[in-house]
Amino acid sequence: MDRELDFKISSGLKNIIGRELITNDLMAIFELVKNSYDANAKKVRIIFENIKDENKLNESRILVIDDGSGMSYDDLLNKWLFVGYSDKKDFEKSLDLENPNYREKIIGNRIFAGQKGIGRFSCDRLGSELILLTKTEGEKEYHQIHLNWKKFEEDPKKEFHTIKVNYEKVSRTIIKDYNIQEDFNNGTILIISSLNDNWDDKKLLNLKRYLQRLINPSEIGEIAEIEISLEAKEFIEDDKKNIEDSKKRDKEWDIKVINGIIKNIVFEKLGIKTTQISCQVDETGEKIVTKIHDKNEFIFSLEEKNDYRLLKNINIKIFFLNKEAKQAFSRLMGLQPFRYGSIFLYKNRFRVHPYGDEGDDWLGLEGRKGQGYKRYLSNRELMGRIEVNGYQPGFKEVSSRDGGVIKTDAFNQLNDFFHKKVLRRLERYVVEGIEWDSDAKTPEEIKEDSLKLINKLVGMVNDPEKDLEINPNLFQIAKEKQVEKLSEVMKNIESLKVHVKSTPARKYIESQLKAARIGIKILEEEKAEIVEDLEATKKTSLFLDQAVSADKDVLMSLNHTIKITTFTIERILKRLNQLIKEGKDSSEMIPLVDDIKIENDKIRVLSSYVSLASFDTKVESIKRDLVQFTKEYLDRILLGNKQDLKIKYENESLIFPYKFKPLEISIIFENLVDNSRKAGASWIRIKYEIQNDELHIFISDNGSGIPDTKLKHIFDRGYTTTNGSGLGLFYVNKLIGQNKGEIRFIGNNIPRMEIGACFEVIFR
Repeated sequence: MDRELDFKISSGLKNIIGRELITNDLMAIFELVKNSYDANAKKVRIIFENIKDENKLNESRILVIDDGSGMSYDDLLNKWLFVGYSDKKDFEKSLDLENPNYREKIIGNRIFAGQKGIGRFSCDRLGSELILLTKTEGEKEYHQIHLNWKKFEEDPKKEFHTIKVNYEKVSRTIIKDYNIQEDFNNGTILIISSLNDNWDDKKLLNLKRYLQRLINPSEIGEIAEIEISLEAKEFIEDDKKNIEDSKKRDKEWDIKVINGIIKNIVFEKLGIKTTQISCQVDETGEKIVTKIHDKNEFIFSLEEKNDYRLLKNINIKIFFLNKEAKQAFSRLMGLQPFRYGSIFLYKNRFRVHPYGDEGDDWLGLEGRKGQGYKRYLSNRELMGRIEVNGYQPGFKEVSSRDGGVIKTDAFNQLNDFFHKKVLRRLERYVVEGIEWDSDAKTPEEIKEDSLKLINKLVGMVNDPEKDLEINPNLFQIAKEKQVEKLSEVMKNIESLKVHVKSTPARKYIESQLKAARIGIKILEEEKAEIVEDLEATKKTSLFLDQAVSADKDVLMSLNHTIKITTFTIERILKRLNQLIKEGKDSSEMIPLVDDIKIENDKIRVLSSYVSLASFDTKVESIKRDLVQFTKEYLDRILLGNKQDLKIKYENESLIFPYKFKPLEISIIFENLVDNSRKAGASWIRIKYEIQNDELHIFISDNGSGIPDTKLKHIFDRGYTTTNGSGLGLFYVNKLIGQNKGEIRFIGNNIPRMEIGACFEVIFR
């Protein structure tokens, strides 16, 4: 006859689902914090007593106090004492996930952090004695149970349910302080004594560091739902000393202080400027939004459809740790980044172990790094978090609390999603956009390559409805001096414009493209000027030591100038003839005669150096170093082998790029030198100075100088202080004015110059 048989459950089950699954004390406390969170607690206090004084170690205990919903007698009987049962599963099963309003049912409750129903056995991991006090809102008395976990170990043949737990109602707790009696309206108090292990300051600091990583950093601040504090009065004085020490070392995030609220490390608030990527799958699982920021500056965002059907309500934020970011992290935190961890996994605000721990390569980054050192990023270059939020049946933690999650299809999709949508995009920007292993790129080059890269990334997204948003600064290409690459940049912008849905953004891009098209011509002209500037600064000789030009070239250059000058003189003569026929006054004719003389001087000057010039004498203007030109013209052309005059120079190594007419500058200095000869000079001193972007040339000689009585008219036509025609200074003044300059007489016997006349010529 068939019969139905019952399982017998040994009391030894307690160790299997307790100590053997919860492998260390830190994890045990974490499980108790998660239970408080699931009970909707706003605050959790973790208190250590009598753990420092060796004489009181037998009185040491751990208190975990929360202000959650608490438990009624029925809850204790049918839930807490029901081994393996979790009402969290029943609640989540009751949700109609197909109903878009299902979240309304969650209000007042949280998506549960735990689901196995075994977290309560964390108490056994910490100590053999447990007193639990709990009450719901409105209840006046506490429900108290007292159990000794060692009773489950006395005889493994005893059945689990035969081990009794003492229960009673009490009006007051056995806790004397911590303001429990006055402030405790609802919640749960755990008093764990007969501790299994000792707790010293190092272990408490490890606990604090451990708990710092347990709360999702994105929950810190205004939206934080739970506050966890660590209290150990015996170490308060030590904390004060450590606080003073941290102030001296200027370390805001000091982990050597035990007492206080547990604060997670919010990378965004450390003030470290680096490259970061964020990627979000929305709550419906329909869209993916990716954003990249570089040194706190927005680069671009891309919205696309989600093809990972098992993923929804996922948030990922990853920071690239370049050399500067690593140094800044170590300076602020007091430890190297890889010691802190890499990429953590959080499920509903709480961390899933061991993902992100030092040495844990759950995303397979290290092996990949070995395949391409300069192409791929590893755990040492990355820090961040992956957040799985809401009801996520595809992400279930294994029973062993340090074993991660079950490797489901959803978990595998998350891994693939991370690599393709997050890691590779960050790598491309870091490696191709900013070249993380070198400082070779300028900000302008980064902007240009960013556009190219964004175009490449967007082109790889197979979604006709994708939407792109780009930092407008990247489009300000008309201001950059990159004529050769401008057409390629514009091509990238034209391609990206198609994917930008925002009308204002599209109009902005159009305006930038229009400006760029106009700017191409301007940039080409600017580039030509830059080339001229570079040529002007080259210290190559403007005049050769001896004539080496081909006779044909010399004749062509001279013939070119003669033709132009002849036409000019012919035009002036026609005008002069007309004035004579009209009987005009000579005052109208004299300026025309002056112009003829200047044109004639041009041919004479050119013929003196056309075969020696290393610049193109057929052009009217050149852009060269004016200091070098004047010195070489004087030394090699005007004076040459003549011994009647010597020239001393000061500051002749200065460089002053300037666009000028070589023939006119030559005529100016020829006349000035000729005046010095007529004044009986044997020495000329020339000093160059650059003042406020102007070239000042001081020219003096040791001649007879200019009497004060004759200063008023020295620049007038026909006025002379020597036996000359009186046209020299008149022509000089006229030509310098035509070259945007100025000449002035500054005196005789000027200090640190020669004793004769001293003129100052200014070119602007």
